[in-house]
Amino acid sequence: MFSLKNLLPADWDINLDDKLYKEIITRKNPTAILFLIDQSGSMASMINYKNKYIKYSEAVCDMINSSFYELISRCTKSEGIRDYFEICIVGYGGNSAESVEILWENNLKGKNWISITELKSEAQFKEQEVETNIRGILKKEIKKVPFWFTAVDGHETPMGKAFDKAYELLVDWITKENHQSAYPPVVINITDGAQSDCTNDELLHKAEKIKSIHTTDGNVVLLNCHISNTDEKSVLFPLSANELPNDIYANNLFEASSKMPSIYSRRISTIRGDKDDFLNYKGMAYNANVDVLFNLIDIGTTGTTYLTK
Repeated sequence: MFSLKNLLPADWDINLDDKLYKEIITRKNPTAILFLIDQSGSMASMINYKNKYIKYSEAVCDMINSSFYELISRCTKSEGIRDYFEICIVGYGGNSAESVEILWENNLKGKNWISITELKSEAQFKEQEVETNIRGILKKEIKKVPFWFTAVDGHETPMGKAFDKAYELLVDWITKENHQSAYPPVVINITDGAQSDCTNDELLHKAEKIKSIHTTDGNVVLLNCHISNTDEKSVLFPLSANELPNDIYANNLFEASSKMPSIYSRRISTIRGDKDDFLNYKGMAYNANVDVLFNLIDIGTTGTTYLTK
């Protein structure tokens, strides 16, 4: 199994984040964000998103494209863009029962990790109805909005192969791209169902491999989100498995997810309404509606912004 333990000082325990997850994110030492997107046929189910019913796949696509635009905005300073992040997006189950592929389009096609500068320069645009709130009055306008990939919903759910691809991409990013001292990468996996290509135990093993990858500043953070349009209670960043239903899939997703570093705790506790700031949250959402999914993506992509320089 891949390990970078030889890069860690001998007196450091990679599970103690009081000494970890502190690395300042700079243009010379960026961090990475990897999206894994379920594109299986069930993602064609409908969900209420921005006051209209669209497919899961379209809602997730819109959210992530919006997150990319937000990252560009956060990295844009008076002198130009600061490349604090490198991004990759992988879809699974879209074009075949076993397909796992990087989703960049046009001039980005064939690339793995891209910088924020590349992200901005290669944006595509489409006309879309946008609803804005002006002094309490909702106004609908047709605007050109940026996008980088399009929605697909096709076949089964080869999540196991997607985890294997994530492991490969992350190892390459840390070792071949010389990011051994970077703030640890974040992986955000969004799915609406169980994997189709491996057992629960096999998926957990693959998740543990991902979470075992680390820089000198800590382990990769793996966030898993199960989206749903049911009326069942949504669970976001649970403190224990007791917050979840007595369901094998829910508990498997819990075990597959990372313990959240304390750097994220205050924002998570605010979202959840917890009184204490520093609790041991798990990086997952279960039966997530649109608002819960937005909060998970927001934490995963911008939770470390104040570490930038």
